[in-house]
Amino acid sequence: MGSGVIDVDYRDLVGIVFFNHSEADFSVKPDDRAAQMIVQVIATPEVAEVEDLDATVRREGLLGSTDVSTQKLCRYI
Repeated sequence: MGSGVIDVDYRDLVGIVFFNHSEADFSVKPDDRAAQMIVQVIATPEVAEVEDLDATVRREGLLGSTDVSTQKLCRYI
């Protein structure tokens, strides 16, 4: 299983490559559904450099909006 990214200015055919890592033969016939493509918009928003940021409410020992404690996270790593 693999994946790749097609550049925004690419203007040619798109194909797929199969690798059979098993001992059994595997065949692909015309019109078989053999791959998926995800088309995704790439956003490039304008950014602004600032001297400092507005203050936000932070709670001790938690990670962002997840409410996962840093101690609990360290147990998973």
